[in-house]
Amino acid sequence: MMVIMWFIAVVGLTFAGVRFSGLLDSMLPPGEPEIVRFSPEMPLPAQPNFYLVCGGNRCPPAIRKIDSPVFQVSASQLFSRIEEIAGTMGGKVTLRNAETLHLRIVLRSPVFRFPDWVDLQAVPVEDNTSQLLAYSRSVYGAADLGANKRRLKRVLSRLGEVTQGKVAN
Repeated sequence: MMVIMWFIAVVGLTFAGVRFSGLLDSMLPPGEPEIVRFSPEMPLPAQPNFYLVCGGNRCPPAIRKIDSPVFQVSASQLFSRIEEIAGTMGGKVTLRNAETLHLRIVLRSPVFRFPDWVDLQAVPVEDNTSQLLAYSRSVYGAADLGANKRRLKRVLSRLGEVTQGKVAN
């Protein structure tokens, strides 16, 4: 029994040392995905480790998606709000294109530091209205245990709050 307790203690301390030293980040590199172009022909992974937020005809048919609400703010205003939210997500912005209103973030899971990519883009709908296009996907693993869907629902919820609920019906 004492040997098992020592073994658990050694494994726990080793994991803590590796986890908090930043070594897991270098052991699990995120790579660099291609630029996302939201369209009906957009390629999606075969495994269920992604989730989309789309509006209009801008995304491929997929089971793993949420329809984007129409926000009563311009696309550039929505992009500013997206940037505010991205700053609170705890990830690293790796792409910011003010021309296409596209932002890319790499996030890591809290315990094992698995990387996930999140692309967020504001697109105009009509005068002073816009929608969010978002693609969240895991780099490692065949399934995401619902993490990408929860993440995008939080983003939509926060956008509703920071646009002061200006969502068109």
